[in-house]
Amino acid sequence: MELSLIADMLDCRNHTDEFLLKKEILYCYASDMMSDVLKSCKIGALLITGLVNQQVIHVAEIMDLKGIIFVSGKEPSAVMIEKANDIKLPLMTTKKQLFEVCGILHVVGLKGGEILQDR
Repeated sequence: MELSLIADMLDCRNHTDEFLLKKEILYCYASDMMSDVLKSCKIGALLITGLVNQQVIHVAEIMDLKGIIFVSGKEPSAVMIEKANDIKLPLMTTKKQLFEVCGILHVVGLKGGEILQDR
């Protein structure tokens, strides 16, 4: 599913270059624990999180994530947005809660991917 469709479904505000929303999303992962993202997230997934700090951008870069959606109306800083644009990482925000976002994405058919234990 194209990221722009996901953004519309979740009433997201895009903070990065518009062309970045053309990415195709197959998998999602939701967590506020970046150690869990590093351990269990499928490479190339869409991250849904309530944690808004520079560390999230670094983890997304390491995991080659296709984008980040910040939930609960939390907003990334200007520094985070600049870095995300530099590495071509879409950043979006929604006022919806984490649980609701995960439910919506599950219903429309996005997968969480298998848990990757051998990292």
